[in-house]
Amino acid sequence: MDIEPPPVLEKPASRQVEPPVIHRRKKNPFRSPLILWAGTAIFVFALFKGVDFLVVDKEGNFQIPEERRRKMEREIERLDEAEQYALVAAVNGLYACYNCPGAAMIDLKIGEVWKYGVTTRGEKGRYSAAELAIQGLIYVPQFVGDIKACLAEEKRKIYFYPLLPENASRSVPLIRPPGNKVDR
Repeated sequence: MDIEPPPVLEKPASRQVEPPVIHRRKKNPFRSPLILWAGTAIFVFALFKGVDFLVVDKEGNFQIPEERRRKMEREIERLDEAEQYALVAAVNGLYACYNCPGAAMIDLKIGEVWKYGVTTRGEKGRYSAAELAIQGLIYVPQFVGDIKACLAEEKRKIYFYPLLPENASRSVPLIRPPGNKVDR
């Protein structure tokens, strides 16, 4: 008796089966009105927590704190008490020059203008004595008035600087004082 071997079954070609794609709608956490209101409340609380520039009056309106209001009034009053000044060389020597073509320094003699400016805080509020001494400069008040008048005087001084004898005598005159970076 002959026994035949069992027939060889061929393996079918392997095929990768991908799971079906299921599109799930993501839940929007802001769809719930309660969550939206809670989030807004937390945001507003965080925004105003530690804020010292707003206060709420008896009627529930936002106001500027009294201390900040007084500071604003002092600053506005100072605008009527401005000063136009010049910084002049205290010693002969080299000074920084923002307007010198091809050079970063300029040789100034005692009394020559390095910069014109305006302040509402006076010399002590604008420059420290140590800072002026280190730079070899002297603060010279030239005009006192309201801020507009002082700014106008500063402009005149800057624009007429090319006509000053100290500038006109240079081989290459400057458009403005060495310490003024721009015409203001």
